[in-house]
Amino acid sequence: MKSFGTLVIASALIACAVALITDEQREAARQLAGKCMQQTGASEEEVNRLRSGDTENTDRDTRCFVQCFFHGAGFVDADGNVQKEELTEKLASEYGQEKAEEMVARCGDNAGPDACERSFRLLECYLANRATLMF
Repeated sequence: MKSFGTLVIASALIACAVALITDEQREAARQLAGKCMQQTGASEEEVNRLRSGDTENTDRDTRCFVQCFFHGAGFVDADGNVQKEELTEKLASEYGQEKAEEMVARCGDNAGPDACERSFRLLECYLANRATLMF
């Protein structure tokens, strides 16, 4: 079963692989997404684009949605800095320690001008490198 962290990425933002998640995890992710949409003003249409992996021309509200969501999931802190240990732990539970460490090493440096940009860059890096988790 996927960890909550993987659930967050897979079910709420990215439609990559079929996730085997509990109803409780799905509901927690749905509630977090709804809260973050309200807080940031991100539209359902834009969030759905992210779920499909489309990050092209993403507006500011949606970038801040990613920050809110990733912060709520424990992937980043309030400033958008990657929480490397937490992210590694969550990814490792699904993909193994080595693959998780490799992904965090690739995506852990998400420098940007503010929290929204840093979190969005983490998402983009994950999307660009997610195939390495599978193989």
